This record gives sequence, structure tokens and C-alpha cells, in this order.
Amino acid sequence: MATLHSVLIVGGCGFLGHHIVDHLLARKDGTKVYVMGRSNGSLRRHGVEYLKADVSDNRSVESVVNSIKPQAIINTAAPITYPLKGTPEFHYKVNVEGTANLMRAAAACPNTAAFVYTSSAHTLLKSDYLDAKESDPVDESPDGPRYPTTTKAIADRLTRSSNNDLPIEAGGLRTASIRPCAMFGENDIQLLNTMLCQLQENRQGYQIGSNTALYDFVYVGNVAEAHIKAAEALVREAVHRPEEGKQVAGESFFITNDDPRHFYDFMRQVWQNAGYDTSTLTPTIIPSTVALTTASASDWATWAFHLGRSSSSSLSREDIEHLCLNRTHDISKARERLGYSPTVTIDEGIERGVRSLCQDY
Repeated sequence: MATLHSVLIVGGCGFLGHHIVDHLLARKDGTKVYVMGRSNGSLRRHGVEYLKADVSDNRSVESVVNSIKPQAIINTAAPITYPLKGTPEFHYKVNVEGTANLMRAAAACPNTAAFVYTSSAHTLLKSDYLDAKESDPVDESPDGPRYPTTTKAIADRLTRSSNNDLPIEAGGLRTASIRPCAMFGENDIQLLNTMLCQLQENRQGYQIGSNTALYDFVYVGNVAEAHIKAAEALVREAVHRPEEGKQVAGESFFITNDDPRHFYDFMRQVWQNAGYDTSTLTPTIIPSTVALTTASASDWATWAFHLGRSSSSSLSREDIEHLCLNRTHDISKARERLGYSPTVTIDEGIERGVRSLCQDY
């Protein structure tokens, strides 16, 4: 295992970012941890140096990287998607231009060996699939309705294409992208919060689709470990060339809990952990074919699956697809090359996540 001397987590006060920070600090191996963000106002940790900068501002990015000279950079920065916030242009600016700015600064820094980007498992071009592979085609249409993930797909490709075998001091940079599926866990203000809001607003009696499709979820702490393992592997490969077909540099990796669930089964387990008895629940079912094809049904679906306590957002077609289409991913590549294995189960992760949020309800 390569030693990480210093790591910059971009977006390290966000949901995934602060979990990566916590996992690095828990190792107690002397790794210097830095966080870069626009505000850094929450989820701060003792012993971490926080630096203010916007990924879309090239000069501020260069200033931060040049001042701390991190051995590895992990970019988790992204606009909020549940509920969806920001225009297509804003998502492109953060996901694509921001990632490009960070990689340029990393390549120019003689101390930075590794760059890991947080992509998404939902960048795939197809919308209904089982056991997807990283080699499957992705959707890179930045102006389409799926722009939160299509812009990530572009940044994913840019990250991997920036990988090179030069010595670090000559601009060498080893890169990889991590593609997590739907994340959940402690301090989850998106997925778990949405489900708890639906319960609080007494909307648990509605269901979109037949709940027969399989869907991948992943506990956020497992995703954090995958990022760290990727950074370690890239640092190691900067010194020792890996065996052919075993490399991490220039590659992407799906990360899941390897335990697909039916979406509403997962949701009802969240409600059960929040104290609601789901054993007698008989929901009104909105047919997925109707919800996906008519505006009026989409409005009804939005009412049934309200995105947040006071949100007026409508469910997009992709939101509805998440509820009623198969979406599972093969993680054998991550197991073999990263040594990744989900250590926290879905059941335990739900319990941890709900416990952290229920005090707010």
C-alpha cells in the first residue's frame, strides 16, 4: 500500500468529501489533509487545513495547488442534484471546466502525482441495464435533459485522457475516475433526506412503477475508501509500472455495495428505521409507462415523491427512471485493481444514515 503524504480534497465539506476526510484522518498515519471549497462552512474537522477557492476560477485553483503542493488531489466538487439545482451551463462550468482547471494545476505542480475524479455510475448512455461494465458507452450531451450526469461523463473522459507516464517533476500525472451509484449515509441531505421528507409529509402511500426493477445503492463510507484506494494506487504507479491489464491509471471504476435492491424496498427500509411500520402499507401505484410519457402523470409523480420539505421542483424523466428501471453495475474491475470491497452493508448504512438525520425531524 502506497503512503499518502498529503491529499487535497476538493469539495471536502460536502457529503462525500467530508467522509473522505474522516477516513483519511481515521488512519492516523500522518497524512496531511487539505480541503478546498467555495465556503467550507460546515462539517469541518480538527487537524484539517481549509482553503477557499472556486474550481471555476483558474487562478485561485492554481494558487491553492501551488501553495500546498499536494501529492494527490481528489475532486468531489459537484452541484447538488437532489433536488436538482443549477442550469446546464453551471453544471458544465463546475463539472467540466472546474475539473480541467484542477488537472492543469496538478500537472504543473512537481509534487502532485495523482488525480482522482468523482464521476457517476449513471453516466451510461443506456437507461435500463443490468451488470453494466465501465467499457459501456456513456452519454456526453451537455445540453440534454440529463446534464447533471452528462457533464460528469465529459469530465470523466477528460480526467482519464489526461493520464500520462511522464515523471512527476516533468508534468506527469496519473489519473482515474470513480463512478459511484446512488450514495447514502450519515449527513445525507439528498437521497435519505428526500425519502424521510416523503414520510414526514405523509406521501408514503404512493409508488411509481411496479417495484420490480433492480437498483444499485452504495454506502458513502465505502465510496470514500474506494477514492483513497485509487489515490494510493496512482501514487504507487507513479513509481512502479503495474502489470499489463492491472493498471489503475487512466481507468474508471464502478463502485456499488454489490447488493442490488428494489428501489421502494430500500425506501421502506429507510422509513422502517425512522420508526414507521411498513408491514401494512398498500401503496397507490402510478404506472411507470404513464409517468414517463405524460406531463400530467409526471406532475402527479412529483406530488407523490416530493423532492424535499419545501421544494417546488418537478421530477425529471431521469428521476422517474431511477425509480422504475433496472440499473446495476459490475464492480469486478474495482475489486481486482483497487482491492475494493464494500465493508459496510446496505442495512447498516441505512441505520447509520437515518440515525444521523432523524434528530432533524
